[in-house]
Amino acid sequence: MKTILLLIICSTVISISTAFAQNQDQPKPKQDQSALFNDIYLGYGAGGLFYWTGRMKHNSGYPSETNSYTDPQTFTEPSSAGALLLGYSRTLNRVASLGFLFGLQDFTYTGTAVQAGQTNYSDILLSGLARITFCYLNKPAIHMYSGIGIGITVNFGKATQTGKEFTDRKLWPGGQLTLMGLRFGRAFGGFFEFGFGTLGIVNAGISYKFAD
Repeated sequence: MKTILLLIICSTVISISTAFAQNQDQPKPKQDQSALFNDIYLGYGAGGLFYWTGRMKHNSGYPSETNSYTDPQTFTEPSSAGALLLGYSRTLNRVASLGFLFGLQDFTYTGTAVQAGQTNYSDILLSGLARITFCYLNKPAIHMYSGIGIGITVNFGKATQTGKEFTDRKLWPGGQLTLMGLRFGRAFGGFFEFGFGTLGIVNAGISYKFAD
């Protein structure tokens, strides 16, 4: 009985070893490269967070704070042409992509005081974000995704008051949450995103993707 059992065990071990060896000799299937690509995109963003928070607060020597109690200013609502976007992403797998996003936007407004008169303000905001996106629909000609970007925003401020020019530079946190994004097209295409953050509520633009 022991001899029969030993033969069965030996036969089983030999069979498993042979099957494993044959499996090792077979070529492994290549990773699906259809979803792996680089993507460069250029776009426009409207309704960024700084547009809704009002004017930018600067240092105490900036005209917006000068004589704020004895000669307060009345400010107009800030206006902006929107944000110019430039980004790059690299797919890590069929779901996740990692990249960066830069944004440039301007804000202008006016302050009027009784003694100081009118002051014209201009803020130029440069944002740099590290960004990751998650794709939940991945087809050759259409992608649907969500994502998040975190980084910094540098504010280059300038104020002109009765021929004098004041400058100030501030550093702010930056971020962008994409609730829904849609890219359509193959190599050349376009994209549309909806979310909120420092670069816009609605972002749209053109895109070019290419493989390695």
